[in-house]
This record gives sequence, C-alpha cells and structure tokens, in this order.
Amino acid sequence: MITIDHDRCNLCKECIEICHEYCMSIENQLLSIDFKYCSTCCQCIAICQEQALSWEKVVPAKFDKINYPGPIQINELLRERRTIRDFTNVKIDRALLEQIVNNAKYAPTHNFNFKAIIIDEPEVIENIDEAIYRFTKRLYRFVYKLKIIHQFVKITAPKFEFEYLKAKPKLEKSIQRGRAFKTLPAAIILIVGEKSVPFSLESAQYGLYNIDLYAQSLGLGCRNLVGNQMILNRSRRIRKLLRLSKQEKIFGTIAIGHPAVRFRNKVNGKQMIIQWN
Repeated sequence: MITIDHDRCNLCKECIEICHEYCMSIENQLLSIDFKYCSTCCQCIAICQEQALSWEKVVPAKFDKINYPGPIQINELLRERRTIRDFTNVKIDRALLEQIVNNAKYAPTHNFNFKAIIIDEPEVIENIDEAIYRFTKRLYRFVYKLKIIHQFVKITAPKFEFEYLKAKPKLEKSIQRGRAFKTLPAAIILIVGEKSVPFSLESAQYGLYNIDLYAQSLGLGCRNLVGNQMILNRSRRIRKLLRLSKQEKIFGTIAIGHPAVRFRNKVNGKQMIIQWN
C-alpha cells in the first residue's frame, strides 16, 4: 500500500496530476488517496520531488543516471537475447532468483495482484517435464499417427498445413529422448493471477520480459514456455502440486538456468517491416 508522509508533502499536486486512476485529492490541506480505486501503479511515488510518498513506508531512492546503460549497451543486450533450450546442471541461488523475479513488478501491468511461483526443486521440475511429455505423446498419437488427419488439414485448412508439418519433428524428437525438455532448467518461474482480471495474459508477458532481460544481464538464459502453460493449467496433478486455487491461472511461464551454449554472433541485416501512415 502507498503511504504518505504528510510532514514531507508540500501539496504541489504533481502526484494528483499524474494519477491515471484519479484517486488522489487534497482534503483539509492534506493529501488523500482513495485506496478503493488505487491500482498501486506507484507513478505518484516515482514523481514526488519531496519523497513524501512511499511503498509501505520504505522511502524511495533517487535515480542514479550514472548507472544507466547507454543505447549501445541496450542494443547489444537485445541482439544477444536468444531462447535457451539447453542448460547446465548448475543451480541458481534462491536469493538471486528472488532478485530476478522481483524485476517483474516494474513491468507495465493491468493485474497488480500477480504472484510468482519459483520452482527450483528438481523433483517438482521433473513432474512438470513429465506432465508436458505425456501431453506431447497423446498429441502426437492423435494428430500424426492417423494419415487421415493430415489429409483433413490439407483440405480444410491449407494455410495451417505448414505449421502442422513444422511441429511434427519437434514432437518426434521429444518422444525419442523420452522427456519434454532437452535438459532440465535450474528453475521454472510461473506468473499466477486470478482468472477474472482482464488483460492478465498480456501483463504477464511484460513481466516475463523483465525477468528474461535481467537474467540475461547476469549471464543466465531463459526460455518462455508459452504453449506449455496451457498444459500446466489443465493438469490437475500439477495444479495440486503447485497449490493453485480454482480462481487462479498461470498466465506466464519461463524456464531459467545457466546456458550450456553461448551464441557468438549478432545477426545483422534483419529488419522490422515498417508501415508509415
């Protein structure tokens, strides 16, 4: 909750002007917040020149622009980012995992009540791998074993045929090695929230990207498990293992660990398709 130090507040109204929930006002010469409508975006804390606003009375700190990366450093980091599918067996300290995950709180969001589940116990990670693997085998038997399915896709959804054929060797490789992951990550991080909150899926992806980039800056690698979270949400066994309530849903899933591969080259020449209006 946002707290106010009335002794510091000079009633400049900057926080009131920036509040997009319009829940701040001055009453009886004191700054007031209607917490019923406050989304805890904390823009008011970030802009206050007197540091009169804080989170749970923890005084904010001024930005130190000396620590800012320049555009060259940011460009280098973004171009180095690649999905990691092969990890070493080196564990990550829990204090460091907490530090990495807490960066998700600084991402743009519509759901301010997300929680993170950090899974670093090998046995639980094995259970998740097994659940995804079992789904993979069932999917392969249903979609690829019968040739009539391919013919059906070819006739009824020809534009989808490429994706259909593209997925086949991936599933076959997983079945061949007997597990979903090529190698198990050191941790799996889940972003969990209530099903009823709108735009939670989009909000979770912003949080995951903060996690991804910060982990990368520490020399770690990540893999965003977008498709697999659907499997985990539907698995009663996994939901029970993670102690998820009926109202909760996994909106973001990312695997993290020490990469077993290191990319050496920046890919030059790729350009975004841009339309000017």
